[in-house]
Amino acid sequence: MQTFVALIMAGGVGQRFWPLSTADRPKQFLDLERTGRSLLQATFDRVLPSTEGIEHVFVITGSQYAHLVHEQLPELPKENILLEPIGRDTAPAIALAMLEIKRRLGNPVVGVFPSDHRVGKKDVFLEVSQFAAEQAVYTQGLVTLGIQPDHPATGYGYIERGDLSISNQQHHLFRVKTFVEKPALERAQAYLSTGHFSWNGGIFFWQTEVILNELALHTPYLLQPLETAFEQGKISEVFPSLPKISIDYAVLEKTDKAFVVPAEFDWDDLGDWCALERLLQKDHADINTVVGQHVGLEAFGNIIYNEDADDMIVTLGVEDLVIVKRHNALLLVRKDRIQDIKRLLSDERLSNFVLR
Repeated sequence: MQTFVALIMAGGVGQRFWPLSTADRPKQFLDLERTGRSLLQATFDRVLPSTEGIEHVFVITGSQYAHLVHEQLPELPKENILLEPIGRDTAPAIALAMLEIKRRLGNPVVGVFPSDHRVGKKDVFLEVSQFAAEQAVYTQGLVTLGIQPDHPATGYGYIERGDLSISNQQHHLFRVKTFVEKPALERAQAYLSTGHFSWNGGIFFWQTEVILNELALHTPYLLQPLETAFEQGKISEVFPSLPKISIDYAVLEKTDKAFVVPAEFDWDDLGDWCALERLLQKDHADINTVVGQHVGLEAFGNIIYNEDADDMIVTLGVEDLVIVKRHNALLLVRKDRIQDIKRLLSDERLSNFVLR
């Protein structure tokens, strides 16, 4: 197979993990599982074996996070840390990265990987990624990995499989029939019952020229000014004026070149604090998910994250709460309101407590 490049997307802000994830040190730079490696570092460790060497790994991130990427991945060449002047969602970021990769390496196969997801069964991940990359070349298409769902999740987008295109003993490539936004519970249950749907994990494979051609076809208003700015060295002036749009909306939902490979490795997008219940062990009584110092009595189903070793969180008679303590901020929220944290952070009174 021709040259393979791994592009790690590391520009998110991770607001739903506040106050642990902050504007200056968002989720991808945190070690949520206490493994000794941040989510970004774990992603790097996972994708590096797919490439011919570290010079074929790129990270795209916000300019304000360049120092964190270099701090956590000191072995990565500095020129492989690509910078967005301002966050404009995934389509502009990917377009910018593809232009730079094309300038340096021509038309390699590129795998695009989120930096803030958890992936298990790494050998399965590598095998299915190799198959998807090979099919991206063979089909001249846009190939995504569809995560095998194990419950009717309402927080994920879904991919409906169409006709089978290519199959071997282990892996299968399907045409994408539709991309579906986050569904209500009843609809998510219906998707699972058909057996034709996968979760959209945001992992993509394509050649640089293929995705750039699709961007030119479906979003000329984005690619044309970006290409001009790239050629003239004026990215910082033009990038903030680009539309804020995801690659799903910009291209994947419009193209006729989308394919999906169903994948069965362990996966979690770590979207909010409730993800910790799936990742971490319960306390000694198997009733709360706890990190740090905690004493509880008749407290059930809580997620308690105490980063301060000298402080103690004490609970009595409370249920289904998320309690997070870090330095000068304490968050208490019902689990069913966790999605509202982003809205809460717009309150100006919190401006001095969004921790650095």
